[in-house]
Amino acid sequence: MKRMSLLLIAVVFTMFFVSGCTSKNNQKVVVYEMESFSDIKKDSLTSFTDTEVVNDFVKAFNNAVKMPGIVNMADPEYKVEIGEESYFLWINEESGTIMNLNDTHTIYILSKSSAKTIHELLN
Repeated sequence: MKRMSLLLIAVVFTMFFVSGCTSKNNQKVVVYEMESFSDIKKDSLTSFTDTEVVNDFVKAFNNAVKMPGIVNMADPEYKVEIGEESYFLWINEESGTIMNLNDTHTIYILSKSSAKTIHELLN
């Protein structure tokens, strides 16, 4: 019984520790304007630390829909860093597309409302 209690306490502590670390990673969104896949536009860094804005980015990116097949895209408009993840972003008022830098053969489409929100934040 004592072992079970200690195990339960250890699991709960670990969950709090991991969730605390995860939320700290998402306290900031960094955006760069891009000239090409490999070149960042000079002096284009923008950081968002407002919790609501960070949550808008996280929600939009987490709810994006994966598109099938391998893609060949034009140069990205933005590079977005959320925590330890980095994405390329193509955006306008009506639509948005992201590509995780760890998988540059796959794109994800933002919902129309998410695209509008992110576009407004960047303009």
